[in-house]
Amino acid sequence: MDDEAGPMPKAADQQDTSAEDVSAIVDRMLRLAEDSGALALAKRERGLRITHKGGDLGQTLTETDLEISALLHERFGPRVIEEETAEDLGRERAATLLAEADWTFIADPVDGTKPYAGGLPGWGTMIAACRRGQPLASVCILPGWVEARDELPTPVAAADQRGLLLAAWDGTAYWAPTRGGRRSQPLQALVRSTRPTFHVGWLSVATQLFNLDRTQGFYPWCESSSVADLALLATGRLDASTACGKIWDVAPGLPILRALGFDLYRWPDLAPGPAALIDVFDANLFAGDTLWLICRDMPQAEALRRAIRRADQS
Repeated sequence: MDDEAGPMPKAADQQDTSAEDVSAIVDRMLRLAEDSGALALAKRERGLRITHKGGDLGQTLTETDLEISALLHERFGPRVIEEETAEDLGRERAATLLAEADWTFIADPVDGTKPYAGGLPGWGTMIAACRRGQPLASVCILPGWVEARDELPTPVAAADQRGLLLAAWDGTAYWAPTRGGRRSQPLQALVRSTRPTFHVGWLSVATQLFNLDRTQGFYPWCESSSVADLALLATGRLDASTACGKIWDVAPGLPILRALGFDLYRWPDLAPGPAALIDVFDANLFAGDTLWLICRDMPQAEALRRAIRRADQS
């Protein structure tokens, strides 16, 4: 596998992926992530035009979201489930694609568009390669993840912006620093710290539906996006996390987190995740009011379970 970004694949490279091995698939996802990271940083440096989906001020949209969405379909063809076109695809077709032996890709062009548009670090592009119902490999890039917190915020040139890339395949997680949206060092195995931080991921969707009882020893931490939550958990800054978003918020993080010993536990009965990941999600590819815990093991899941209450029952 290449550790350096190679030439940009052409649209004609949309070959049948059923025979591609995982290393070839990961190479393609790495190139997509790096090209997306560089594009997003450059677009933000030049200035963004910000709109909102359906008048929902919480659903920010920029031209970068749409350009990376188009890039995903150009690179990976029709077997892509991603935020900007998922409504046209529909759940039934998505379920059919994911059940098949061919590689199917679940992606979020810009996860965390609100922090992206606001000049904050917690955003990025996520993509997972799936077969027979589960994500088996993934690449996630946070091109603006690194910021100097010992000084007041100042704009950083796109070419100098440092970030983080995470990946996993064949049961091993990897990371690399990035600069300008591209790897500045080769991928290396990710060894996660086991030092407890006493904090758990608690994204905005969870805060609307559930309360976290701090007297049980867990404190919430949120940096406004699933990809930031993934980075915090994968690098040992969180002990555990929660998920109740869309399928593209969850699937790309799972190969990385499973390689690090984490898995899904359904709150409150702690049932494991289903054999087909799409069964977690409704007709809108949304987990609805079901909360999933992302924990190392059953004892940790049980401890976190006791700290959570439904907001309307607290």
